[in-house]
Amino acid sequence: MKLDFFKMHAQGNDYIYFDFIDKPFPDIVLSKLAIKLSERNYSIGSDGIVLILNSKTCDAKMRMFNADGSEAKMCGSALRCVSYFLSQRSGKDEVTVETLVGNKTGSIKDKVERLVTTDLGVPVFIQDDKIIINDLEGNLISVGNPHFVTFMKSLSDNIAKYQGPIIDNPAFFPDGINVEFVKKISKNEIEIKVWERGSGATLACGTGACAASFCGIQKGLLSSPVIVQMPGGSVTVELKKSNIFLTGKVEYVFEGSVEI
Repeated sequence: MKLDFFKMHAQGNDYIYFDFIDKPFPDIVLSKLAIKLSERNYSIGSDGIVLILNSKTCDAKMRMFNADGSEAKMCGSALRCVSYFLSQRSGKDEVTVETLVGNKTGSIKDKVERLVTTDLGVPVFIQDDKIIINDLEGNLISVGNPHFVTFMKSLSDNIAKYQGPIIDNPAFFPDGINVEFVKKISKNEIEIKVWERGSGATLACGTGACAASFCGIQKGLLSSPVIVQMPGGSVTVELKKSNIFLTGKVEYVFEGSVEI
């Protein structure tokens, strides 16, 4: 069986996308497909795969599988890429996307620059108390998916690679956890390094940027809007009333077909 795909990234957070809106959904094991195609150096290479499906309530439905084959309920980078794809397909500047954590809205702010804003809904603290893991103090926050956010005075280049899997450990979090290591630059700017459950250390994470910004705002360290610098580029996060909005560029990489 041959499947058409296209690859996009948002600040280096790259996924392989399959458009099944007008096509029958193939009988394939999606977790195995994600593992096979995401392997870098030996396959297409990505942080995972994203399926764009028909929806009865929105312009499309999004399902996303990490590089290890696990399914994620939300991905801010993929949501922006899917929003841009749907806008190009329909000609609309605002689209809606059905996800496993509810319907989300994507708005195209600049078609030439491929600048997209998505409304990720209401972030919340999973628990009020801070927790300490491996001498790192952090907060648990949900942006449709769970995050451990820890503010630090300085960030080494490889902190996510080495500290991420220590925190994203079944002994602490049976279902896994995304981890953001955060350095405050100013009231309106932070730097973060990211560990994504299911994908490892990545160049960016949309929901991670939102979780880190929300945590800082609630703790009185930051003020909205917040510029979030990540290894793969920057995004802007705004907290408007109770909802959090993520704005950043998306990029097409290439398209092709793959035999499975």
